[in-house]
Amino acid sequence: MMNEKEIELFLSELDGTQTREEAAIKKVRFPPLDSFRQERIIKTSLSHIEDVKVTISAELGEKILKFREVLNLDVGTVLDMEKSAGDAINVYINDIKAAQGEIIIVNDKFAVRINSITSPKKLRRESE
Repeated sequence: MMNEKEIELFLSELDGTQTREEAAIKKVRFPPLDSFRQERIIKTSLSHIEDVKVTISAELGEKILKFREVLNLDVGTVLDMEKSAGDAINVYINDIKAAQGEIIIVNDKFAVRINSITSPKKLRRESE
């Protein structure tokens, strides 16, 4: 980086096509950056994402079947899973583990009570 004297020397050695006034060096004063830092209040709302659809699933267990057993599945077939009421399960949002819950029974139907939610930082790391 050249200082002012080096720049003046360089300009004085030009072939003379420019006059000294055209090649004069002038200091420029910029306003302090603090004057541009105006506090902008941004109103945020979740209303613009309220209608975004996500898939929520709960993992009740896995079952290994032979292919012939899969072919024999029919409407009303019951597959016994290793989980039952009171057991802890993982809850997924769009196939990413987002929470842990517990299987409960409400009005003769299975439901999930959310016990803990995974922090957003962990969700980002796991999805990458």
